[in-house]
Amino acid sequence: MTAIRPTIRRMTFNEASEAGLHSRGLILEHQGKSYRLNAGTSDTITVFTRSVVLYVLTINRGLGYIGLDAYMPNEPDPVNTVFLHSEHDATEILGAWRQLSAKTIALKLTDYLI
Repeated sequence: MTAIRPTIRRMTFNEASEAGLHSRGLILEHQGKSYRLNAGTSDTITVFTRSVVLYVLTINRGLGYIGLDAYMPNEPDPVNTVFLHSEHDATEILGAWRQLSAKTIALKLTDYLI
């Protein structure tokens, strides 16, 4: 799993409307493709690649939630996801998660992808 730094931007109003959203979300752009993120503007977003899969780790330390989404090259939405809703969930699954690196968290959460 290798960390990468793709472009992440806010959706345009047209993109949000086409996606059926009432507010503008985030778009990740990588190798000429666009992916709709399940992340907010106050989240810390770290992106990894392994083989052809993109893994997007979303962490909000203030609210205590963590998400990991897996994207395939021709799919704008995640094909697999795991979401830890609270500090309690994150600690139960990851232990002392606040001391772990983003890569370690992502690697651990890949075991929980559906």
